[in-house]
Amino acid sequence: MLDTPNGRRWFFAVLYATEGAPMGFIWWALPTLLAREGVDVVAITTLSTAATLPWVLKFLAGPVIDLSLLRGARLRTWILCAQTAMVGSLAAVAWVDWPNQLALLTALLVGHAVCAATQDVAIDTLAIRVVPANELGRINGWMQAGMLTGRAVVAAGTVIMTNRFGPAAPVIAVSVIIALPMVLVWRSAPRASAAEVTIPPFKDWLGALTGRTAVLGIGIALTAGAGFEFLAVVVGPLLVQDGVTDAQLSLFFGLLAPAGLAIGALYSGRLTDRLAPARGTALGIVGVAVLVGLLGALISADRSPSGLALLAALACIYLAIGFLTAASYALFMGLARGGLAATRFSIFMAMTNACEAWSGFSGGRLQAVVGYGPTLLLLVGISLLALPMLKGVTMVRSAAPR
Repeated sequence: MLDTPNGRRWFFAVLYATEGAPMGFIWWALPTLLAREGVDVVAITTLSTAATLPWVLKFLAGPVIDLSLLRGARLRTWILCAQTAMVGSLAAVAWVDWPNQLALLTALLVGHAVCAATQDVAIDTLAIRVVPANELGRINGWMQAGMLTGRAVVAAGTVIMTNRFGPAAPVIAVSVIIALPMVLVWRSAPRASAAEVTIPPFKDWLGALTGRTAVLGIGIALTAGAGFEFLAVVVGPLLVQDGVTDAQLSLFFGLLAPAGLAIGALYSGRLTDRLAPARGTALGIVGVAVLVGLLGALISADRSPSGLALLAALACIYLAIGFLTAASYALFMGLARGGLAATRFSIFMAMTNACEAWSGFSGGRLQAVVGYGPTLLLLVGISLLALPMLKGVTMVRSAAPR
């Protein structure tokens, strides 16, 4: 499958679906279900932040994977071992009383996130190695479409399955979804080990993370998604506060949100391959800032849409989020190409997750004081700080690609 463009798209889309499935449960459905059980927003955002921290720290896995590959290890082995651990750690959640055992639930989700983040680094490193530079936009569009399909199926199904069969049912279902694609990895991923080479000196590892291009990339990752990352964390509680029905929740999580994200990502992939990733990312940042800022302004003025109108507004926002996500990931893959790719790319991706963690944590506490509207406006303003950094990346790479 990795020898043809279509094969590569389907291969990475399926693998990313195994990443998206547990995210649909942990990041989308679970906050909504906890809010229904009376858990306050501060506790929910604290749990979400804790479950995100391993993704922030996954840059620690990059050098380990790079070092093992230099010693002849296989990416296929990394992916399969991580997926096995993901299944076991998530399945244990089925025996937890979610609202009454938040500490245990958080610990299990953090353990699962460690395994999932490691798997993600291995998958992304494989993509950087086998995907031509002129396909990075489209590949990232397909990756996001696969991940969002997994998220959508699980997020929508969790609410329905929990109501009918109890909280254990969706957890078991997600564990099965993660396990099934392991056969595809076993059959399609490269099996041969790379020849051992000399381990680069420490200064080369440090240089991969401290060059101007790398620093600018880290700054972009930490700021570009501030507004929408907070919105994504609290969208479930926000909808519950608005009084939406179960059917409307399922409509949003199962169709509107993932469809918007997937369509935005796929369109972004095609456009980004033509425009260049930096320009596509800038376009996505501006689009998200305008839409999220408008929602924040309406909420601040007590003119926020409600019911189906709110769902439609959020669907438009998620379309822009999908565009920005695919474009920015293509940008980060381009910046990571070359030696020590796992180390470089894992840093960029870890910082995008750090953006989610800091914006969700601080935003959850700020909204308790000033409300959703002003919090969204402030975080959107912070996201615009990424635009001058994008210009700096373009100038540096035009002068001397690194």
